[in-house]
Amino acid sequence: MEDSNKVLYDILLERLDLLRRMDKEGDSDQRRHIAAETSQLHAPMAHRLGLYQIKTEMEDLALKFTNYDLYKYIAHALNEKKSERDAYIEAFIAPISQKLTDAGYTFVIKGRPKSIHSIAHKMEAQHCDLDKIYDLFAIRIILDTPLEREKSDCWQVYSMITDVFQPNPKRLRDWLSVPKENGYESLHTTVLGPDNKWVEVQIRTKRMDEVAEKGVAAHWAYKGVNAGVTNVNAHSVYVFTPTGDLRRLPSDATVLDFAFSVHSEVGCHCVGGRIRNQNVSIRQKLQNGDQVEILTSPNQHPTQDWLTFVVSVKAKNKIKQALKEVEYKFAAEGRELLERRFKNWKLDYDENDVSRLALKLGYKAVSDLYQSLAQGKEDVLRLKDVFLQLEEQSAVVHTEKTEYVPKEATAGLAIEVDMNVKNVDYNLSPCCNPQPGDPIFAFVSVTKGIRIHRCNCPNADNMRERYAYRVLPARWKK
Repeated sequence: MEDSNKVLYDILLERLDLLRRMDKEGDSDQRRHIAAETSQLHAPMAHRLGLYQIKTEMEDLALKFTNYDLYKYIAHALNEKKSERDAYIEAFIAPISQKLTDAGYTFVIKGRPKSIHSIAHKMEAQHCDLDKIYDLFAIRIILDTPLEREKSDCWQVYSMITDVFQPNPKRLRDWLSVPKENGYESLHTTVLGPDNKWVEVQIRTKRMDEVAEKGVAAHWAYKGVNAGVTNVNAHSVYVFTPTGDLRRLPSDATVLDFAFSVHSEVGCHCVGGRIRNQNVSIRQKLQNGDQVEILTSPNQHPTQDWLTFVVSVKAKNKIKQALKEVEYKFAAEGRELLERRFKNWKLDYDENDVSRLALKLGYKAVSDLYQSLAQGKEDVLRLKDVFLQLEEQSAVVHTEKTEYVPKEATAGLAIEVDMNVKNVDYNLSPCCNPQPGDPIFAFVSVTKGIRIHRCNCPNADNMRERYAYRVLPARWKK
């Protein structure tokens, strides 16, 4: 086993050995401190690693030294009713065992009371005495079944059990479809057994039970503990915060991944860390058992480069989110700047026109144009020239064989345009060459003044659709 992986298990197993060697009775500040620390740090660590056997024993021993009277009361009550409990479990198991045998399953059924710590927790949570706790019993059904049939067989067994005993639908826990973070897989339900007593039933396979009992590792014994350890989870690394909280991260996780696991703001302002009293960079990869302190600066902000070395999903998502927020900020500033420029140039601001402008200038999206403007990367005068060229091109699309109609050719013609302006300067558009008597309309061009078009001009629909605000009624003056 690798030394980096063994660190966590050394910590857990040495603590368990210490608890076992402590006096079983009595009371002292040191024992209370060790027991409290075990409950807050070591037992949760064992739980996250999937070492449930170690976790359960730690919790029971910790309770013994923090609240010996309660521990002794529960232990005595369980011991007093052991024969009664064993008889009840046997009666509960019998019909289930018969059904499974008839169905051809290979299985083992184990019956046990809940742990002392678990019962104490229930008494506290439910504000009641021991005799009022409704699910003191737990039955575990372990199937010997092929990997490809594990889930279907577990659900089939669940169906058989609920045929015999009434289930409590609120107490169904499905860790088959979505296993726990530490790899735990099982199907839990609570049913109403004989004498109207609630019994928790756990359904799992032999493989699942191996992981549940021995954690994510196996075959490494220490001082009589029957929980094995191998190369932990090859896809995870376990580290601590400065206060001793355990964090699980993907293998190859860096200081920056750890910072984002603490808090998004901590990650966004992370400039490095401290491990074993040494300053390290945000790129430093973490090892099992590392205790990591994060260093931050208000001037630090996420960069695109960060995405090249972080490995956790949370870190990647938060960095992308932060980068997007910066983009949105620049885009908003750029749009505001462009709108002000259009107003100064006395041009109408239209989102569709600006999108066409962005594509003409080589941007993939209009937001990229806005960002360049906000960052001073785009020449606004060049932008104006290109925009005016596009406006003219889109206003009139020349058809084949069109001829230019000079100003002189319209001499003597009089046209009225409904815009409450007299003596307007206009030109007949060469794209449709309107003649006196043709139905016409006027179009306000950006650079060429007012153009007169026939109502059936090939470009009429395009102009009315895109620039309706520039289209004005017109007619030949009699």
